[in-house]
Amino acid sequence: MQRTEAGKKRAVDLSQGDVGARLRALRVAHGLSVNELAMRAGVSVGTVSQVERNKANPSVRILERLRQALGVPLTALLEEDDAVSDPITGDFVRKAAERPLFEVGKNGMQKELLSPHGDHDLQMMIIMLPAGSGSEEVLVGIGEKAGLVLEGTVVLNVGDRRCELRAGDSFQFKSTVPHSVRNESSKTARLLWIMNTQPPVIHL
Repeated sequence: MQRTEAGKKRAVDLSQGDVGARLRALRVAHGLSVNELAMRAGVSVGTVSQVERNKANPSVRILERLRQALGVPLTALLEEDDAVSDPITGDFVRKAAERPLFEVGKNGMQKELLSPHGDHDLQMMIIMLPAGSGSEEVLVGIGEKAGLVLEGTVVLNVGDRRCELRAGDSFQFKSTVPHSVRNESSKTARLLWIMNTQPPVIHL
C-alpha cells in the first residue's frame, strides 16, 4: 500500500522555514512577543524561538499548543491561506496533490495532513514511521483517537496495555489515556491517524 513516487512528489513538502515564517507572522499579527506566545501556549521561550528560526521540527503536540494560543486552525501553520485551490470544496475536500507533508523530531518521522483547509473538530493524517522510530510527544486531552495500520508493523501502547498491530489492524481509544506508538521492526510503517482532541491539553 505504498504511495507511488508520483504520489510522493504531489505532496506539498513543507520546509520548517514555511512553518516558522507562518508562526512568526501570526504572532506579530496578534501583537504578541515571543515570551507572551510561549506563556499562552505553555511551552518554553526557546521552543517558540527555535520553531520560528527553523532550528527545530515541531511535533503536532507543540503545533497544537501554538495554534490554540493564537486561536487559529492547525492548517494556518502548515499552509498559506490561499492554498485552497477550489473555493467551492476547499473547506471540506483535501486533494491528494495538496497534502501538507512535514517532518517531526529527529528520527525521520513524517506526517501528511489529510484534513481539509480550515478549522475542523477531526484531524486526519498519515504517519510514516521509519524503523526504530516512534512518538516522543503525544497530544492528550478530552476526545478520542483512532487509526488503521496501512503498512508494516507498529506497537501501540494505551495505558498499561501493549499491542502489536499489523497492516489492516485498526484501533480507537480515549485520548485522556496516556499512549504512544512505535515501529520496533526493521521496515518502514505507515498508519492512518484520526483524532478528535479538545482543549484543555495535558502534556506528558
